This record gives sequence, structure tokens and C-alpha cells, in this order.
Amino acid sequence: MPRRSVPLVTVALVSANVLAYLFELGAGGQAVCYAHGLVPAKFVHSGALGPLFTSLFLHDPAGLAHIVGNMAFLALFGAIVEGALGGSPFLGLYLVAGALGGLMHVLVSPTATEPLVGASGAIFGILAVAGALRPRLLGFVAVFVGINIFHAVAGGGGNVSFGAHLGGFVAGVLVVAIMRAAGSEALEAA
Repeated sequence: MPRRSVPLVTVALVSANVLAYLFELGAGGQAVCYAHGLVPAKFVHSGALGPLFTSLFLHDPAGLAHIVGNMAFLALFGAIVEGALGGSPFLGLYLVAGALGGLMHVLVSPTATEPLVGASGAIFGILAVAGALRPRLLGFVAVFVGINIFHAVAGGGGNVSFGAHLGGFVAGVLVVAIMRAAGSEALEAA
């Protein structure tokens, strides 16, 4: 099946994130993050799954670095992965990796009362698949993941959720393993 030259789902996800960020800023910033982000202590007691997904479209309202960085990575690596997998499987990867990243964050910090927001878990899942598709990216991906593992073990990095990053990456690795076991040609096509 021929692939589209414009990665429509990637463009839609970047647009949705930017629009959600603008809404977030206009509707109270941090209050929106507490209401719709993934607050581990609240999640553990309620079990409501919605925040696993709504948190993927919210970003730190205190500055632009979080959303700009995430959207740059999403646009670049999303285009690569969507081009190989197609739109629907790519969207599934984004949502599953993001949700599993959120669950890993909850597992690591179950009593945390600060909201987890951002697309980083989903993006790390996309990075895992991008590394499988484009082996020349493996060095970059390995260094990036290695830095996250170091910070997760050493406890550094401020407000960054290395659990979410690594959980999303593991989801991407599992997707690659499943695709290889199923004999998917998508990994070979790039």
C-alpha cells in the first residue's frame, strides 16, 4: 500500500497538542493540569483511565520549552514512524505508549500529588520504533534513553518523569517485538 507523503496523524497530533496547550493557558494553566493531568495519588484511588490519555495533550504551562521540545520530537520522529506504519497503527502506538508511560509513572510514584502532563511517554515509544526503522538513529536513541535511565537511577532531573519516558520506550520496544514476531513488512520497508 503506498504511503501518504504528508503524515496526517502526526500533523493532527501536533495540532491537537498545541490547541490543548492554548486552551490550557486560557482556562487556568496549572488548574487544568490538576483537573485533567495524571495525578498518581488520585489515579490509584479512583482507577479512572481518562487522565492516562488527557495528560498526553497537556504540557507545563510555566513555559514553552516543554511543549516546543515535545512537538519537535513528535513531528520529526512521528513522520518517520507514521510513514512506515500508517496512520491508524501510528495513532495506536502514540496512545498505548503514552498510557503505559503514565502507568509506569504511577508505579514509580504512586503517592505523588503533582500532575503528570506531556506527550513524552508517547514520544519515547515512537523513538523506540524509529530506532528500529532507521538503524542510523540507534546511537541517538540509545544515548537519549541512557540519560533517562541514569537520571531515573540517580534521582536527578527535577520535575521530569523518567518513569513515563522509560515506560513509553518499553511500550515501543514491545511493539517492535510484536511486529517482528508477526513478520510485519513495515519494519523492513523503511
